[in-house]
Amino acid sequence: GFRCILFISGVKVHAKGTENVPEDEAVLYVANHRGIFDVLVTAIYCKGVTGYISKIVIKKVPCLRVYMKRIGCLFMDREDIKQSLKIILEAIEQVKNGISIFIFPEGTRNKNREDATDIATFKEGSFKVAQKSGCRIIPVAITGTAEIFEDHLPWIHGGHVYVTFGEPIDMKTLDKE
Repeated sequence: GFRCILFISGVKVHAKGTENVPEDEAVLYVANHRGIFDVLVTAIYCKGVTGYISKIVIKKVPCLRVYMKRIGCLFMDREDIKQSLKIILEAIEQVKNGISIFIFPEGTRNKNREDATDIATFKEGSFKVAQKSGCRIIPVAITGTAEIFEDHLPWIHGGHVYVTFGEPIDMKTLDKE
């Protein structure tokens, strides 16, 4: 379905590092967040079931809500610390049960169009899923999605999007910092 939406929208996705996406284990994908199309362009390369951690307002979009719940997405209310912690604990359990989790640790879309390498401060708890479940982290870099929709609201413009999947990182091999 996502491939069809991208095709109809005129979006060409250029992916690198797809060989770094494991087929036989649940992982934590950690990506920068540039646009609404980030989910569409990344989901088509995630192998196995992958749920996204999303802000709770997305739960109000009828068709999207149903789809996201079915694939194991979790909806976080960033204003409610207790609920956010509960979602992180659910994500840890999902990973332990073989469902990968995709998170945008900046917490919201980064709107800096001048510097594609700019990344906002990560929210606390972003790496707790990997830390507590023992899963590996797949870093993901996305560019070009804001030019598809956000820069042309309410219209969608075709364009080129670049997605790079980095080599898996084992948190056990990293310093605490």
